[in-house]
Amino acid sequence: MQRKPSSFLTILPILATILLALSTFQAQGQATFRIGVLDEIDGPITKGAQLAIDEINAAGGARGADGTLFQLELIIQPTNNGQNLPTAVANLNQASVIAVLGPATTEEVLSNLPTLQTITSPVLTPAIGDTITTSDASGRIFRSRAAEALQGRALANYLIGDLGIRNIATIQLDLESTAAVIGFSNATTTLGVAPRTFLFDTNTSIDTLARNVQQSNPQIATLFGSPENASQLVTALRSIGWQGRIAYNRAEDDAFKEAIATGDLNGILSTTTWAFTSADQTSDEFLGNFTRQFGEIPGAVEAAAYDSIQLLATAINRPGELRANLAALNNINGVQGTLAPAQLGRGETSNNVFVTQMNQYGAPIVVARFAGAQRLPVGTPIMPVATSTPLPTPTPAATATPEGVVATIRSNFQNVRSGPSTDFDILGQLPRGTQVQVIGANIDLSWIVIEFRGQQAWLSRSILDTFGDLNSLPIIQSPPTPTPPPTPTTPPVPDIVIDTAVVAPSPIIPGQQFIASVTVRNAGGAPAGQFAVAATFPPNDVFSSAVISGLGPGQSTIANLSATLTNTGIYTVILVADLNNTVNEGPGENNNASFVLNYTIDKPIIRQGNQTLNPGDTLDLEGNAVQGDVSWDGNALNGAFGAQLGIIPNVDINTIHWDLINPGLVNRNSIPRAELPPGTMVGVLTADGNRGFIRVESLPNNQIATIFRVYQN
Repeated sequence: MQRKPSSFLTILPILATILLALSTFQAQGQATFRIGVLDEIDGPITKGAQLAIDEINAAGGARGADGTLFQLELIIQPTNNGQNLPTAVANLNQASVIAVLGPATTEEVLSNLPTLQTITSPVLTPAIGDTITTSDASGRIFRSRAAEALQGRALANYLIGDLGIRNIATIQLDLESTAAVIGFSNATTTLGVAPRTFLFDTNTSIDTLARNVQQSNPQIATLFGSPENASQLVTALRSIGWQGRIAYNRAEDDAFKEAIATGDLNGILSTTTWAFTSADQTSDEFLGNFTRQFGEIPGAVEAAAYDSIQLLATAINRPGELRANLAALNNINGVQGTLAPAQLGRGETSNNVFVTQMNQYGAPIVVARFAGAQRLPVGTPIMPVATSTPLPTPTPAATATPEGVVATIRSNFQNVRSGPSTDFDILGQLPRGTQVQVIGANIDLSWIVIEFRGQQAWLSRSILDTFGDLNSLPIIQSPPTPTPPPTPTTPPVPDIVIDTAVVAPSPIIPGQQFIASVTVRNAGGAPAGQFAVAATFPPNDVFSSAVISGLGPGQSTIANLSATLTNTGIYTVILVADLNNTVNEGPGENNNASFVLNYTIDKPIIRQGNQTLNPGDTLDLEGNAVQGDVSWDGNALNGAFGAQLGIIPNVDINTIHWDLINPGLVNRNSIPRAELPPGTMVGVLTADGNRGFIRVESLPNNQIATIFRVYQN
């Protein structure tokens, strides 16, 4: 019988309810909240979140609005740079998580936005792309770091306001950095400085670009783009003897630093949302705790993940829905600075930016600090300003020196256990400030023994303070470790899953055959017989299938689905494994039966780039020097040599495609300046007969700054 999608959708709520019930209690009976992570097991989001969770759990847990203490637990789902993200999201939805952290990069978020919006709990991502929160229609996606535009504004303020630099060269090293370049350029223009822009493309070598920058003789070269291109340009600039200042927005990336000679790193400026060299107390404590736990130095993403867990723990403490509680938080002290979602735009949690300058060893030294447009002291913690006069601190009365060994609880609450590990039952809790007499310890002094409710009980020494000579304590042997109840065994069954799927070519070219390579795996413990993998690809509803002869336990193979589609656009298809339900996978076999694949169909790109037009300038989209397509007279954008123009509504640079630039919309000879606010997408039918577009970036004075793209017919 062919599997019906409705049965899959019917089972999901039942499974989610069962998983929630099972995950609500640990062996000791304490309630648990699960938090999903879209990151590798040893990734930066995972590590930052794990440190925060360990600290919260060691202090007793996150306290709910009714006073109940909840242990927090991470459910980690690797994404393989976004390739496995749909599967990871599906798994987290089934695990009943209260929130999700990640993914890490802007590309992962924007290319998987429809999938992320299927998550019904809050999603906190450290990705800094400016369009992330504005593109989200669900209202559940939060950004845990300051947006890219804020970082560009902070760098511009420091260069122009602090250093007095007026002659700035902006070098765009790839198309992906367009938004960062625009944000920085808009900020400098607001401050009265128009940078000169250089674009690295396939027609220009790094050495030629370096010489062009040198000849323009700027006070500073600001670089935007990949670490590989940036490191090559810095090396080329220094090798030809240019000694001007350099700024690079990703200077702390290891790939950049490792490719640069140590001496050439000295003085490079950058921006970040947290620097490990920050001297405030909160940063120092985070840096020390992270280094001790993981043996490495944390970065800005780790700090953002740590802050995200702290925000969630604070929101849990309030009555009401978690997403609304997150959005209403205000003046929360974080590692990055004050976190104030209630004061920022929708989905934003932090506007803290650090401007750094590398020393001769490549360490980022903080030279300026901002919260949005507000300048902050460099070396002091960013805390909410007090609104009332503090009471004078009373002089403490003298206290007697305690005898023997005394322990003082320093967490809000600390668990008292029946043995020296978290495997033992919780007997109760002691609140902050409680002092207890210590009567013994285990052999390495990592756990101490006290009298608690008429019996011996154990406290972890790592999270409390002790006074007295611990070596004088008697060694007390641990009671036997509790034996968990045996897990009932079930006979092994096959389990067919789709791990990844990619299309080639990407984007798919209309009218040409493409192949979707689907990686199928038997995740079960028994062999699977013959089964089919299939999909119906929109927009032309082309059905394609492939038959797998069989898979042993743990084995995987690639099924190639091919089709030819004719319309351009951005589409989603559901890939179905075991199409006709021929493999008996046991109870719940529908859980992993599908995979969501997003793909784009579009014409090949002939040329793309950016250009600022002065009155009288002409833009030739193809760049073939045959004839121009668009001219600018200061008051209007005009078609040239028969080219037609038209405004394309409700699209941006990530969603426009060839079919949208059609003569039904693109049929004007001229568009006045009043109809061209920043962000306007103008379709162009070029003089050479191709389709392209121009996006208006800004209109400084009588100029128009644009980015453009032209497609092959």
